[in-house]
Amino acid sequence: SQKKFRRSTRGHHPSRRELGQLRGWSSGMLRKGDNPRLAPLEEQALLEKLRREREAKAHAALQAEAQLLALTLARMPIEDIFAEAKTLSKTKKALAIAPVDAQVALVCNTLLCMCGTPTEPEPAKKGNKKAGGKTLNAVKLAAAKVVEGPPPTGPEVRAVLKGNAHLLAEATNGTANGQLALLKALEAWLLCSRGVKALPSAAKILEVLYDKDLAEEEHLLSYWADVNARRTREAAELAESEATCAALSAEKAAAEEAVRHASREQADAAWHLKQAEQRAQNCRCGGSASREEEAAEKQSLSMLKKAIEYGTQMDKVLAARSKDLIEASAELEAPQRVLTEQRVRKEVGVELFAKNSVAFFEWLAEDDDDEDD
Repeated sequence: SQKKFRRSTRGHHPSRRELGQLRGWSSGMLRKGDNPRLAPLEEQALLEKLRREREAKAHAALQAEAQLLALTLARMPIEDIFAEAKTLSKTKKALAIAPVDAQVALVCNTLLCMCGTPTEPEPAKKGNKKAGGKTLNAVKLAAAKVVEGPPPTGPEVRAVLKGNAHLLAEATNGTANGQLALLKALEAWLLCSRGVKALPSAAKILEVLYDKDLAEEEHLLSYWADVNARRTREAAELAESEATCAALSAEKAAAEEAVRHASREQADAAWHLKQAEQRAQNCRCGGSASREEEAAEKQSLSMLKKAIEYGTQMDKVLAARSKDLIEASAELEAPQRVLTEQRVRKEVGVELFAKNSVAFFEWLAEDDDDEDD
């Protein structure tokens, strides 16, 4: 709950790296003159953002692990799948953080694996009894690499979900958490490489869950609200990253121009130094020099000294401008990488899923309006 979260973070102040991440800086270090402490609202916003990032990372790891383990579970008798999924959800580190989500994801992904035609591994040879051959062969069989068939189509996915609705109902147990976990697992699968052909049929696949009472209307609407909230949040973060990168790019461009200007100044100083050296060489005189020759020699040496000092100064200016450019480039690097990731996520993430599933939720809203009338 929010109250529990506030208690757990009370008195915690973000690190300098976290402050830098909030502002979109690559190095995570504060700039000169910045206040190392955030205002309470900014600090709370940072903590919320970091919490969401941790939860999203853990959710992605859970779904990836479930999709991998499902390849092995798909070889088991269908009546044993749920029991094995329940065991794995408590023993695997990536799954134990959310056992309900894990067991639902395992069952869902296992059924979806059955849509394809995976290649069977070679039968295990008889093991050595002294070495516990049965156990070793069983481990090898479970760890055998599974070669999947082509990605299933939308109708194939709907047929598998319809035919095994009882198993999904057992996994979700008819609870809100279970049904939301099923929707999240289905979303993750549709957005992975195996779901590429079924994704355009996302709306009809969701309709199967609704028709089979695997996802009640209130939970569907709650899930859709979360999807839209993620879309809004990602759009805002993308706009913020674009603004940050635009500002940092402008700073880098200004630093590059400053380096070019300093390089021209240094080249000009080097030319003047060369001329001063040549003039000093030409104005050198012996012991019987006239007053005019001695004055010219003195003047040329004075000009040479000034040229040397000016050249040294321009070398320092160029070094400083080059350092500024390196820092500006470093500051831009991480935000630019984040921006690239956000743009890719916009193309293949929740926005893509919403685009292919919005028809179902619009139909659900219209149907609800008709009932009210």
